[in-house]
Amino acid sequence: MHAGCSDRTKAFVLAALQAACGGATTAEPSATTTGEAGTHDATTMAGTSGLADGTTGTTTGTETSTSGETGSDTGTVDGVLAQTLGATSRGTASFSVNGRVQPRGAPGTWWFEYGETAAYDHSTPHRQLGPRLAAHYEEAWDDGLGGWRGGSGQDLVFHPEQGGFVRYSEPTGTDYNHTDGIGWLHLVQYFYPGYFELDYPSAALGGAAPDFTDAVVHVRVRGVNWAGRTTWVDPRQPVPFFRGDELVWWSQVDASAREDGSQMSNWAHTGHFLTDALYSGEWSRQSYRLRADTRQWSYAGRDRTQRNDDRYVYHPLREVLGDLDVDFFHLLLFVDSDFLLGSGYDPQTGVVSDPCAIDFDALEITYRNHSLVLPSNGGVMVGAPEGSDPAALTDGYRHGAGHTWISAANPAQPLVFEFDFAVPITVERVQLHNDPEHPSRDVEISVSADGTNWASIASGELPPVGEHGPNFAYRLWAGLAAQATKLRVSVNSGYQDDAWGLGEIEVFGSGGVFETDDDWYSVTEDLPDELVSGVTYHYRLVVETADGVVPGDDLVYTVPTGEPEVTTGVATPIGDRRVRVQGVINTFGGEGDYRFQLGADTTYGHETKPWRTGPEITPRTFSRILDFDHPDLAAFPTGTTVHWRLAFCEACGTADEVESVGEDATFIAP
Repeated sequence: MHAGCSDRTKAFVLAALQAACGGATTAEPSATTTGEAGTHDATTMAGTSGLADGTTGTTTGTETSTSGETGSDTGTVDGVLAQTLGATSRGTASFSVNGRVQPRGAPGTWWFEYGETAAYDHSTPHRQLGPRLAAHYEEAWDDGLGGWRGGSGQDLVFHPEQGGFVRYSEPTGTDYNHTDGIGWLHLVQYFYPGYFELDYPSAALGGAAPDFTDAVVHVRVRGVNWAGRTTWVDPRQPVPFFRGDELVWWSQVDASAREDGSQMSNWAHTGHFLTDALYSGEWSRQSYRLRADTRQWSYAGRDRTQRNDDRYVYHPLREVLGDLDVDFFHLLLFVDSDFLLGSGYDPQTGVVSDPCAIDFDALEITYRNHSLVLPSNGGVMVGAPEGSDPAALTDGYRHGAGHTWISAANPAQPLVFEFDFAVPITVERVQLHNDPEHPSRDVEISVSADGTNWASIASGELPPVGEHGPNFAYRLWAGLAAQATKLRVSVNSGYQDDAWGLGEIEVFGSGGVFETDDDWYSVTEDLPDELVSGVTYHYRLVVETADGVVPGDDLVYTVPTGEPEVTTGVATPIGDRRVRVQGVINTFGGEGDYRFQLGADTTYGHETKPWRTGPEITPRTFSRILDFDHPDLAAFPTGTTVHWRLAFCEACGTADEVESVGEDATFIAP
């Protein structure tokens, strides 16, 4: 038996887990969510402080530094702050660094400095701070699935009652593709926001390259019979005292430079579990934020036992959030594949008479708006035809009441919108959305580099409606490379004579300078794979605006030597007599199993079923939910002190077995 990792690494990981679950560190204030049958507490998880309101990009609440990780913010220029945060391991020749910037609305760049001393010898690339959280995707599921799919052999189902919602039901098939990284999965619901197409079309958010860094997610969820998951597939086997199935956000991108789309990278947002909201059986509104902080995510890995396993590869979290070009999910992690979700299982027919399900409604995602005609990104509308307020064309909403433009009655000639840019730009993609009530038909986009000479760069017909709903009523022109100081959008005809209309106008490219939110920006970077195992490195975040350079605090991190890192995390009560236990493991390429051990003292005596970790080189958060009403845990009545820890075993059950364990921790049985 040997210890799992260094005290410093444990402190960083434990601090993040404590912040996630309301432990000793300060995290997000509770977000109280109200359902039809009462009020439910939906405390958000690690680092989600300053949740945006979902409409303006402004925030409520204050995110505070994690105790023991950093000192106070160092340096300020006009209130601009840079804060260096904890690092996470990534093999034995690199690590991932994290930080956050408060730019006070000013454009700026950020980077990390690092080296073997606080003089620093190296710097990561300087990167521009992103634009405001001012793009909005909404789906109410009032009229259908809205482009969403779900399940593996069991489709997501639209329910028109109660104004409309969608339901995912168990039992369904298991996705084994990512066992090495995060365990077995059930694909609850998924959506294509980027260029990628399989059996459903893409909504092409953000011109098919949406930036979800710091995106805010609001969704109403409800568990159906979730607490009744009690039946073992084999009725002769006892029901265990633990379960997995944590509901989380999941991001998947193309990591193959789009040559053939054959390599994908997946990250699970293990900084926030939605599972807690499922047990009451009532609707509740959940809110969380997708921070670019590797301590809040687990790289999802791949299952190396499968053929063609190389179709999944590691890709940096910064790039996964910054260009979410394939799909995103709500899915279940850590699924016990030999457990049916529900009760009333008939082994002869295989039918579950009372299945459990998850209902979803009123999804809103606010993400970074890179459109160059967004006023805060430098685009100014200098000409527009008569009609409703043309500002609706650049407000970040594709459609909806008050978010589209309608012409004056009976237009008889082309209608032209003209934009000036604060600085010269290169137009690379243009996306036009249609109005669902008065759709336009023939359109043309032209640019001018000198204000005098104009050139057409794209034209064609807009679809009158979206097959899967208004989020799909658009036309995207990509592969453009037009220099411009001005741009015109001409509407030449419509599908109706009485009026023509448009939804959002979006122009994407390079050269723009973004105003920023007066809010914290999370940043993360993987250092180059050229560091030395066992050596301690200094690092700090630096931000530069027009007013000057602001450095964050100096922190240090020792590159691991390859011994497994095992960190016992936090225990969180959920529902009646249930406790979530979680922890973090990095096997550094080793193969083995993890389990949670618990007991009345440090001899333990109870443990969960061992589960394969897989040979990844990044830290992953693992979780189990313990049921203290189970007869196997009868020795722990309410109020009992329970000792517990996370354990990892290599070569388990052989003469070469080696066990690594996290620290002993305690909680009080609910």
